[in-house]
Amino acid sequence: MHGFTGSSDCWVFMGPEIALSYELVERGYDVWLGNSRGNPYGMRHSSMSPKEKKYWRFSWHEIGTIDLPTMMDYILRETGHSALHYVGHSQGTTIMFVLLSSRPEYNHKLKTAHMLAPIAYMKNVRSELLLDMVPLLGTYGPLTAALGDEPFMQQKFLQQMLGFEKCRNPDADMKMCTYILFSIYGGASGYFNESIIPEFFATHPASCSTHQAIHFVQLHVSGHFRQYDFGPKGNQKRYNRSTPPDYEVSNIQPRFPLHFYYSNFDELSSKKDVEKLSELLGNNSINHFIDLKRFVHLDFLAATNVKEVINRGVIERMDEVELALKGRNDDSWLVVIVNYNKFE
Repeated sequence: MHGFTGSSDCWVFMGPEIALSYELVERGYDVWLGNSRGNPYGMRHSSMSPKEKKYWRFSWHEIGTIDLPTMMDYILRETGHSALHYVGHSQGTTIMFVLLSSRPEYNHKLKTAHMLAPIAYMKNVRSELLLDMVPLLGTYGPLTAALGDEPFMQQKFLQQMLGFEKCRNPDADMKMCTYILFSIYGGASGYFNESIIPEFFATHPASCSTHQAIHFVQLHVSGHFRQYDFGPKGNQKRYNRSTPPDYEVSNIQPRFPLHFYYSNFDELSSKKDVEKLSELLGNNSINHFIDLKRFVHLDFLAATNVKEVINRGVIERMDEVELALKGRNDDSWLVVIVNYNKFE
């Protein structure tokens, strides 16, 4: 499952020689690529139009508690399996933490879960883009409500001003586009291949709700991993209390530990914040610290060395659990999820 402002394209733009999705297919896994509500592949709604403000009135809380379990149940029903493997990047990890905390029965629907650049706590975030949003959106107010019900960074003038439109052109200034990408997506990489920039900007940043961005900013300000803050009056109405409730991470108790992949140069998923969650989970998580200089947020998907640094370990750990379950006559074939739209 992709991250914030992402789509399922992020799992394939590195191509068949490097991308994790292709390698899993080659090894016999059944791969499903997910899309969050509101992005170009998940925009249809039974009764609302993206032109309506109320259409965008959601955060990643709704994606985690409603959409993700619906996707998982659909996959399990279609394949006849009782559990699956999960790979999430950035917000794709957040929504799984939300699901397992809020609906703990889904713990047993996981075989393995691989959290690339995991995000729950965000107190130590270093992203300038997120920090710049704190004075405007860190505390709920009229501006939060007004901007929240809009797609994030999708206005034509904004895309042109920020350079997204230019970077979709193969003849664009690659240094300028690399700077833009690093500014938005969590730090300056030492392993990024500039040749994928036009393809990346062709689908990213994908549409999503501004409430998703606001919710992340709120996590940084509060230091908590908790539900959306609607302000004292809104919280009282929604939660029957003046502050939003924390997610019950003690409910995260999968059959096999969650795997955390993180680095010290990621400006969005900080080492301190990841290890805080890991400490709370105890034996229910295993840390895989990537001790490489300038290995940043986007590198967990798009580094030139991602196959050796990330993919190889993910696949080995999936295979180990498959063998263990096969010995117990439990789901003996291989199913992998990143969810909803099936990748042939």
